[in-house]
Amino acid sequence: MSRTFPSLKPSRRSFKLGTFPTRTYRSLAGTTVKRSFGNRPFGYELRLSFANITDAVLTEILDHYTDTSGGFTRFTLPSAIFAGMDATSRAYVQSPGGIRWEYTGPPQVESVYRGISTVSIDLAGEMNV
Repeated sequence: MSRTFPSLKPSRRSFKLGTFPTRTYRSLAGTTVKRSFGNRPFGYELRLSFANITDAVLTEILDHYTDTSGGFTRFTLPSAIFAGMDATSRAYVQSPGGIRWEYTGPPQVESVYRGISTVSIDLAGEMNV
């Protein structure tokens, strides 16, 4: 079991809703047919940025990345990550079944000052079945 993601409020957050598994077929005559291959979206994307954090908090984030084998193990995010979103918006991100997240790459760290950094994290999510 992996370590829990640190309960931090991000400075910046961008979210892309998942898409439904469909395929569009187009004939030579120009007609199109869509076929659905499921009823759950996939491919959620979340970009988090934590500005001006201390080295201790940075270490927590980097430890979590290491504990999840650099994106191999999926995890859930604490509600603090979505602080500031209203209940309607939060329902998309924290669905009843839950979204399991994984890193799409290593955290990007920018040193601001001695002991202070800004970290950006890119995550991909899938519905928990």
